[in-house]
Order: sequence, then structure tokens, then C-alpha cells
Amino acid sequence: MSMLGKHHISISIGSGLLLTAPWFLSAPVSVTIFIAGTIIGSLLPDTDAADSKLHYMDGIAKFFSLIMRPVVFPLTGYVFYLLRQPFNPSHRGSMHTFLGLAVYTSILAVIINLGLAVLGFWNVLLLFFTIGLSFGGLFHIFEDCCTKSGICPLMPYSKHWFGGGISTRDHQDKRPEQYSTGLIVLAVGIMIAEQHFRFEPLQVAPFSILIFTIAWVTIYIMSKSSAKRQYRR
Repeated sequence: MSMLGKHHISISIGSGLLLTAPWFLSAPVSVTIFIAGTIIGSLLPDTDAADSKLHYMDGIAKFFSLIMRPVVFPLTGYVFYLLRQPFNPSHRGSMHTFLGLAVYTSILAVIINLGLAVLGFWNVLLLFFTIGLSFGGLFHIFEDCCTKSGICPLMPYSKHWFGGGISTRDHQDKRPEQYSTGLIVLAVGIMIAEQHFRFEPLQVAPFSILIFTIAWVTIYIMSKSSAKRQYRR
């Protein structure tokens, strides 16, 4: 089973907040826009499936739902062709790989920033949104490595399969909710400590990255995630 859209959103929000916690109080608008991009980005890999949560959302999410399949997918496949790499459009295929993430987020960044620049609506804050898209997609890959379905994020360069024990169709399994709650609590803790001890954001950033890394190692341990050499499909 793969992770549900709501879990991708909540865990990605927690992950994004944990990484940006040092700047939340000093640059709340930039962080909020980054998190908004992270939310959308956390759903983009699953647009390779007809039942993606993104297809049922309104607002700005609708824009991404409309352009992913008819525009971004073909362009991503074409870039793979130029790179002489196979493109797998099926669910948990190329869109769930680090190469696919790099390609489709680059395409989206060009479409969004160039399009709004031509229309005269470009703002530097858009950079935080597009960076958030990339991190959201990255978190999605991390999250799917915790599920029973698993993915091969290193394809086409490696056929290693990464998966764990999370089955989100099992409503008794509360680990996804525990992960998101834990990440958010850690992020809030960093914000409080920064304010209390009057640290500068750059002083806190290395600690935030360390906590993020430890948190995700813990998540993989709790999910019983592992890697296998054989490509599982």
C-alpha cells in the first residue's frame, strides 16, 4: 500500500517546518510561501495516478492538476529521452525518482516563473514557492520509502527498491500521524528555543538540519524500512 495524500501533506508540512524553523519568526511570509509550495509539491509525484488527491483539490492546486498530465509529463519524458534514459509513466515510476523530481520541478519552475514574469506578476517570493515544490516532492519520495509498496527512487541508475511496513489502508496504523505530529513538535521546540536564547537563524540552522536527519532516521526505523537490490514491480 502507498501513503495517502493527507499523510503526504501532513508529514511534508512537518518536515518543511522543521527545516525552516530557524527563519519562521524572522521571515514568516517567506516560510509560509515555502510551506505552501511544499504542500503542492508533496502531491505532485502521485499525479501519475488517476486518483491523486491533487485532482480533487481547488485553488492553486487545480492549476497543477491541469498542467501535470498534458504538459509536464510529456516534457519530462522528452527530457528523459534527451538524456537517453527510459521513462516510466506508470504509478510509482519515473515521477517517484530523484531524476524525475529534478526534471519535472525544473520544468515547473520555468513555467511558473517565466509565465508570471511575462504577465508582469513575478515576485521574488515565487522562488520560495518553487523551492518548496522541490522539497515537497523530495519529502514524498522519503515518505513512500516507508510503505509496503515502496519505490525505486534511484532509477534508472540503480534498481534498488526501498520500502517499509506502513500500510495506510490499515486504519489501526497511526504511525503517519505520529510522524507528522512529532516533526511539528520538534519544529515548534526549535522556534521556542531560538526565541528564548535569542539565537540568530544561521546559528540554529545546523541544529535544525541535525534534528531533521535524526527524526527521519527514526521514522525509517519505526517504519522498518529497508533496501533490496531487485527491482520490485
